[in-house]
Amino acid sequence: MTLLQVRGLTKSFGGTVAVAGVDLDLSTGESVGLVGPNGAGKTTLFDCIFGQLRPDAGTIELDGRDIGGLSTWRRARLGMGRTYQRLEVFPDLSVRDHLVIALEASHTARWGRLWKDLLGLGVPSREELATVDSVLEAVGLIDVADTPVAALGLGTCRIVELARAVVARPRVLLADEPSSGLDERETAELAHLLRSLQVERAMGILLVEHDLAMVEAVVDRVVVMDLGRVVASGSFHEVMRAPAVQRAYLGSP
Repeated sequence: MTLLQVRGLTKSFGGTVAVAGVDLDLSTGESVGLVGPNGAGKTTLFDCIFGQLRPDAGTIELDGRDIGGLSTWRRARLGMGRTYQRLEVFPDLSVRDHLVIALEASHTARWGRLWKDLLGLGVPSREELATVDSVLEAVGLIDVADTPVAALGLGTCRIVELARAVVARPRVLLADEPSSGLDERETAELAHLLRSLQVERAMGILLVEHDLAMVEAVVDRVVVMDLGRVVASGSFHEVMRAPAVQRAYLGSP
């Protein structure tokens, strides 16, 4: 069953076309790798899907619903989560605090959450804490749950970001270069964790990643972009042998 459907998505900045008529499908429980050289348009495509950029043309549907006119927070509440290439954490907050805030934001109306905080009523419920701790257990962070993230290494902080993105049980996860800055061992551990979460939570995962070994380990299917366009789609090994992909990466077949 198609969960996320993108058709004819186009985005330009001035005279530069960053995304040019991209079609993309993601099914429930499927993982798709979105790869390509720097400047291919991958992150711009993510920004359009998540609502941080408004495309010039095209449609985005989640479960058959057109979400193109919705704000980012509304898309999140409909079941879309995201991580970022640049680490986005709050150094002074604990690991558990990151997940509690994300969970509360997922089911509290925007202004309701604001008034709860202003009135000092934003205390997590027992059920919320149980949900958060179950995710921390699943990703191996329960032993550092009360540790400020400033005291943790980059690899652990990447897992905090991932846990924060999945605590509200999104149906679609957009993971933008989650292995950025990690060593080979940390990347392999993160790949295993992503695959486990996908299976356990029946998420659809759209993964932007330059580490092709991680892509091969995680995804069911690969979509290759170059100069804003999709140039190949299929299984990892089929796609990597395609002449258009070799030209994009190497300059020649």
